[in-house]
Amino acid sequence: MRMLLSALITALGVLAAAVALLTTGSRTTALGVLLDMLLAAGLLRLTGEQSWAEIAVLVAIVALRLLVRTALTADFRRRSREAKRPAERVGRAFPR
Repeated sequence: MRMLLSALITALGVLAAAVALLTTGSRTTALGVLLDMLLAAGLLRLTGEQSWAEIAVLVAIVALRLLVRTALTADFRRRSREAKRPAERVGRAFPR
């Protein structure tokens, strides 16, 4: 039952991330929604009897979630800054 519910939350997380991307247009927001839902699915798997191996997997998921979100957010911001730079350079290329 837990595994089925966890799989359902994962599928709904993908759907919610797609809706967030389409409605907000923000990849960062959509990524945050997806990663939060995946974390919720992982926490649900730990309900009931848990072993140290399952707890270690959850710790790895949380750490991976933080690393991926931080790296992708930084990459999205860097790319958006780089996309704006060529337009700024064109204006500077012609002295007044």
